[in-house]
Amino acid sequence: MFYQKQMDILFVKLGAMGDVVNSLPLAVTLKIHLGARIHWLVEPLSLPLVSGHPSVDSVILFDKNRLPLSVPKIIIQLSKGYWDISLDLQRTAKSSLMCMISRSTRRIGFDRQRCKEMTWIMPFERIPKSDPSAHMVYQYLEFAKHLGVPDNDIRWEIPVTGIPSHALPREYLVLNIGATKPANRWTAEGFSSLVRECVQRYGIPCVLTGGREDVQFSHEIETMAGQEVINLTGKTSLLELKEVLAGSHAVISCDTGPMHLAVALGKKVIALFGPADPRRTGPFVGEVIRKDLHCSPCNRRVCDDPVCMKSITASDVLEKLNAVLAK
Repeated sequence: MFYQKQMDILFVKLGAMGDVVNSLPLAVTLKIHLGARIHWLVEPLSLPLVSGHPSVDSVILFDKNRLPLSVPKIIIQLSKGYWDISLDLQRTAKSSLMCMISRSTRRIGFDRQRCKEMTWIMPFERIPKSDPSAHMVYQYLEFAKHLGVPDNDIRWEIPVTGIPSHALPREYLVLNIGATKPANRWTAEGFSSLVRECVQRYGIPCVLTGGREDVQFSHEIETMAGQEVINLTGKTSLLELKEVLAGSHAVISCDTGPMHLAVALGKKVIALFGPADPRRTGPFVGEVIRKDLHCSPCNRRVCDDPVCMKSITASDVLEKLNAVLAK
């Protein structure tokens, strides 16, 4: 069933960059097929991606780091606004409460099996049960199907200027060394070996990217590599990182938000996986390297001995990279 009047739809998808990136195809789809006005409740980390997106009409900022100021403001905004539909894409207690506060005719959430923090008790309309191990892009798009939108091409439509804010060579590889979860991080030995091999085999320089918390790790990689690298770790905003990724020849990354952003930008991606299940949260398009170990995937955030990541070698990555560059 298709709606005749233009709808206002509220997305409640707050924080993690990868989750927000993987929700963007849903926004694009609802904009194209329903002509909906998309409004997005988001936290500061992913605000730049959402606020500048052509399918998003307005943004409501929730700053969890300033709760005494943010909570009253959010309550007022959600209770005074009006939306035809609010979508709880986060499926946590916090996001469910925000959907309940919002003045929405319909509130739609995941089915009980896929809910977290007992949010299934909320009196929401629920999308049908489906495979919880399917990639999250497909799972978010189930909301479009529930609203009567047929299957269609998956598009991110993230705008790119093509003008990096940092001086970079014409061709380069990005090694995204950071990971929000420590257990997802690859080794300094692995990254440094990869830098040496890329320079020697392909003559292509490597650009290191990551957050401020990864700066010391990047210095270790530089020292061990013994090769000149372009170290942008901790030096880029999210929008600057987007341009760096967009201009790269390929991206090698751990399981983290910039990996999903690189996929959304249409880049060739090689993802290094250990604790998480790549079927669900891996690159939507790209190559995955992981070892089939008895303890993996464990979905742990921290591990005293992350053998799943330690067992990945530079040779494993180069094998995939050879194939990717050949294409």
